[in-house]
Amino acid sequence: MTESGRDPFAALGDPVRRRILELLGGRARSVGELAGELPVSRPAVSRHLRLLKEAGLVEEAPEGTRRIYRLHEAGAEVVQAYLRDVWGDAVTRFKLMAENTRPPERGGVVTEPLRVEVLLECSVGHAFATWTERFSSWWPRGHSVSGDPAAVTLEPGVGGRIYERTRDGDGIDWGEITAWDPPHRLSYRWHIRRPADEATDVEIRFVPVAEDRSKVLITHSGWERLGADADSWRDANAGGWSGLLRYFVAACNETTQGADS
Repeated sequence: MTESGRDPFAALGDPVRRRILELLGGRARSVGELAGELPVSRPAVSRHLRLLKEAGLVEEAPEGTRRIYRLHEAGAEVVQAYLRDVWGDAVTRFKLMAENTRPPERGGVVTEPLRVEVLLECSVGHAFATWTERFSSWWPRGHSVSGDPAAVTLEPGVGGRIYERTRDGDGIDWGEITAWDPPHRLSYRWHIRRPADEATDVEIRFVPVAEDRSKVLITHSGWERLGADADSWRDANAGGWSGLLRYFVAACNETTQGADS
């Protein structure tokens, strides 16, 4: 815990907040400057900065008529010390293989897919059910368009929608299921905070390792559809997946204790 009393790791659970810290690691910035680099609105950036400040990770200072935000060194040191002590814990094991090369392909250049691997202490059936049937129980609410949706939903089967329901009752689509092969494979088109015609592709494979252990292999591709934004969005998602999987692994562990998968 930092001096503010807020858990910095709770604040770091959202990929947008992690991207804000990456940007501030280069230099101090205003809300407007940050919003120009992120796929969220200025009010949303302000909310994220407030949470980061409460967690002791960011500090602000006046500069003329505006407020400038920078990293708070003491808060960063707390996080670094914790990671040095516990990194390698089996509960949160994952391997992110995000190579930066972009090989040529017929018709132009494509962006190398992100590949993520996570080991779980549960069966493939339990892992698949946690990702799909219990999707709303572990998906971080901050990882959304509205920032605090009333509900998030993954509809089963090919053609099923993945969407959020705002507190005003509006539905905002995030993606659509393109492959459904329980408990082994799930694929979907993904366009959170993007137009549907710029959707990327996510494939998730659930592989048995032992009776009560499994491996999840994720391939996130199609970045070239984003045009000039391909590199920045891929880089942001590289950090986003690692944070997201922490919630998924925790949900698998929690539900394993009370269910026979």
